[in-house]
Amino acid sequence: MKSAKEFAVWLHERFGDVKSGVYLTKTDIATLSGRQRFTHEFISDIHYELALSGMGFVTDTHREKYYLVHLPTEYWQVQGDRYQEDCESNVRTITQAKRHN
Repeated sequence: MKSAKEFAVWLHERFGDVKSGVYLTKTDIATLSGRQRFTHEFISDIHYELALSGMGFVTDTHREKYYLVHLPTEYWQVQGDRYQEDCESNVRTITQAKRHN
C-alpha cells in the first residue's frame, strides 16, 4: 500500500511532463496505490504533496474521475482590470471610479 506522499511522487514522475494533465478513475487509483478503498483525506494529502511541485489533484462532483493538472502560476490581477469590468458590483477600485466619472 502506497502512502499519499509516495503516490503523489509517482504521479509527478510519471505524468509531470503532460502539460494537458491526465485523469484517473477510482479503479485506477485503487489499483495503482494498492488500496482496496481510499478516503477523501487520502486524495487531499495527494493534492497537498503535488501542490508543492506546482500540480493539483482534484475530483469531479461525483468523485468518479480524479484530475492531475498543472496549477496556474500567474496571479489573476496581473491580467489587469478587464475582469473587474465584468463584475456587476457597484464597488469599484479608485482607478475605475476615475474612469467612470
